[in-house]
Amino acid sequence: MNFLAGYAPLLDYRYWINPSPIPLGPSLVGSMTVFFAWFLIAAAILYLVARSMDRHDTLKADICRRAGRLLFVTGLLAFLELFFVYEQVPVLSMRLWFLILFILFVEWLVRLIVFAVHDYPKIKRQEEEKARFEKYLPKSK
Repeated sequence: MNFLAGYAPLLDYRYWINPSPIPLGPSLVGSMTVFFAWFLIAAAILYLVARSMDRHDTLKADICRRAGRLLFVTGLLAFLELFFVYEQVPVLSMRLWFLILFILFVEWLVRLIVFAVHDYPKIKRQEEEKARFEKYLPKSK
């Protein structure tokens, strides 16, 4: 169990709730900035993909839009938190905010996956059945 010795602070509540934590090093802040910048870039790409797919398949466009929204909000909140950490704002630079952001991201991602795997096929089947039914209805002139 000696290999877990370096992770002991993660299990201590004072590590997460310290109102004025030790500032992050410049290399860590830089790498976190690049990491969350990729979130924003991926969100922009997903929005463009959703816009191009909107004419052909609105449900797939909706999934892309939801994923883009997830990445955009997470990236934006992470940049806001990185700003607070960089400026060493006492309560807003707590590590607890990164933990809350991670929990928010995972929960939102699980909801997106549930929608894509469980709800999307049902809605797609309903739309196909509705289109098949409306094919035989008279058209208004």
